[in-house]
Amino acid sequence: MLTQEENELICHTGPGTPMGELFRRYWLPALLSEEVPEPDCPPVRVRLMSENLVAFRDSSGEVGLVEEACPHRGASMFFGINDNGGLMCIYHGFKFDVTGKCLETPSAMPGSTLKDKVRIKAYPTVESAGIVWAYLGPPDKKPIFRRLDVALAPASHVSATKTPVYCNYLQSMEGNIDTSHSATLHRSYGDRNKPWVDDGTDVPGHPSPALDKYVRGHSRYSRVEVQDTPYGFRAINTRTTPAGNQYVRISNHVLPTFTLIGGHPIAPGKVQRGGWIFMVPIDDENCWRYQVNLSDELVPAERNRAFYEQMMDPANPRRRRLRLDNDYGIDRVAQKTTFVAGIQGIPNQDYAVTESMGPIYDRTKEYLYEEDAAIIRCRQILIRAARQVAGGGEAPANSSNIPWGQIRSEDIVIGPEEDPWLLATDAGETAARGERLH
Repeated sequence: MLTQEENELICHTGPGTPMGELFRRYWLPALLSEEVPEPDCPPVRVRLMSENLVAFRDSSGEVGLVEEACPHRGASMFFGINDNGGLMCIYHGFKFDVTGKCLETPSAMPGSTLKDKVRIKAYPTVESAGIVWAYLGPPDKKPIFRRLDVALAPASHVSATKTPVYCNYLQSMEGNIDTSHSATLHRSYGDRNKPWVDDGTDVPGHPSPALDKYVRGHSRYSRVEVQDTPYGFRAINTRTTPAGNQYVRISNHVLPTFTLIGGHPIAPGKVQRGGWIFMVPIDDENCWRYQVNLSDELVPAERNRAFYEQMMDPANPRRRRLRLDNDYGIDRVAQKTTFVAGIQGIPNQDYAVTESMGPIYDRTKEYLYEEDAAIIRCRQILIRAARQVAGGGEAPANSSNIPWGQIRSEDIVIGPEEDPWLLATDAGETAARGERLH
């Protein structure tokens, strides 16, 4: 468990807070590229890290992210006109470019130099993997942009979505790195009750979906071990298969809040490994869950549209369809007869448990056990990093020497005597069991 002081430190991310200042040393997802689809399209509101911002794509196609309040009199720039190279406030016509420079002050006295003095707060942006990323920290501390593997794939093979989550970022993020809950929360009774029918995949190599379901349904316990890495840490989750092999699932966590989930084949010869999940605070009681998946096949253009139609409320597309106020549509009969959660959809099952903890969970009351190793280590690393930055130090995991595009997860069967620590070490991870960085 955490102390009250530690829980307050790790959960609050607004401007000036230790954790907020840590997060602002990294490039963070701010919005999807599709939200500003073309040059001079309407601006959009962005709430990020407890700040109210506005994003717009200028006439050249570059995305700007500026403070919502016009620096003249505070009117919202969301109502501004985006054209001819900048965003114009409709109150008095002050116009700004993507860097925050004032281009025009038409209501000022002729010959006025006011436009050379006034600026709007603006944050630099980079587009990658269908996401507009922003850096909100001190300009002199701006790190290189980390191009993960999803940035190296053709855009036609990448799918990026975002979903609102109605609780503190840490609760939702801890659900992503919790490797043990999938054996309970996401299981159907069929996964537990059906006998194993050998399909030829209980041998070294990628498991079939059937073997994956069987092992996680019958082996509720798994051994969880954690290793620090230059980018954060990796969690190695091991279960025993029916043939006595080891079923290994490796997930990676990149500071501050990015998790690469272990994946498995979706069809023989068609491997789709787990996707990246980026948790970003909206404020202290809400966050965005960005998910980016890679596929070895073309991603249909309508895929994201179908996702949002299923996930979001048709009466209010900015709100999720299943929420705490409608009990996530839980089916109490199905819960006892078909699947444990009684809630349709793995993401909705995750939201139900993390949001039911309340907006900010009190971690002084919890009882942790061995399978919480990744959660414990994540908290330790974040708290240490926040204190390090607050003390004048550098934010960890920002080195240009890290091979960001080679970080990968794993979901694989290996022999009973093979070493799982040798797996997924393409980004320079060592095979030293439990190694920690100091």
